[in-house]
Amino acid sequence: MLRNMVVGVDGSAYSTTALELAIRWAQRWEAELVGLGIVDAPTICKAQPVSLGGSAYKVRRDATLLVDASHTVTQLLKHTTLRCAAAGVTSQARQVVGAPTTCLLLEAHQSDLLVLGQQTFFHFATQDTPDDTLAAVVKRSPCPVVAVPATLPEGRAVVVAYDGSVHATRALHLFQALGLARAVDVHVVCIAPQPQRAAGWAARALAFFQGHLMQAHVQTLVTAAAPAQVLLEQVHTLDAGLLVMGAYGRSRLREFFGTSLTRTMLEASPVPLFLYH
Repeated sequence: MLRNMVVGVDGSAYSTTALELAIRWAQRWEAELVGLGIVDAPTICKAQPVSLGGSAYKVRRDATLLVDASHTVTQLLKHTTLRCAAAGVTSQARQVVGAPTTCLLLEAHQSDLLVLGQQTFFHFATQDTPDDTLAAVVKRSPCPVVAVPATLPEGRAVVVAYDGSVHATRALHLFQALGLARAVDVHVVCIAPQPQRAAGWAARALAFFQGHLMQAHVQTLVTAAAPAQVLLEQVHTLDAGLLVMGAYGRSRLREFFGTSLTRTMLEASPVPLFLYH
């Protein structure tokens, strides 16, 4: 059962929406929410070529950026704490210093769930563009990661993409074990060019839910179309509010849950993604 989750706070619109989703889930399952703010000292202070006599300037510049970043994180965490209090959610605020991926993975070892923006901006002190933290965390996290788009969807249904692979099975099992499959309309989608293969996956998924005395709609889609496009169509057709899938794995068929699919869904999904590697 979901008892605690960590939300990475970076000041972006994606981070704000991730916090809102985490608050909804914390209210629903009476879970504790931990807001994690990161001062990205390794990037701020990384070695760079400087002109003769420029070393002293860089030291002063780095010190100023560190102070500013710490102040920004403090303010972000203060907002997080106030938002949680207003929603009646038990929360903690943690400010840490280090590489964002490392800090998040350390927190993941003691958390049920990591909630991050679909784009992350933990390098906010040194760049305005998204960083690569999310992809790195998803690949190595010991707990599931939820990647949240900039806008939360209105839909309530859950789509589970299942291809019988180890990664897809792990994601399905943890989704159920955390209690997230309770009291929601679950649709398991099995996509394959061969009817027998898709039917076999569907039978296993149905047996899993029946074994846990739960209901789920299981459907097979026999098609050679790109799995990412098919999943996006299903999310729209079923008015989904969440997509559950394995991440960065290799299925026996066209790398169904391979890197390209995971990357595509992280870039294009209009709904939060529940991912487990």
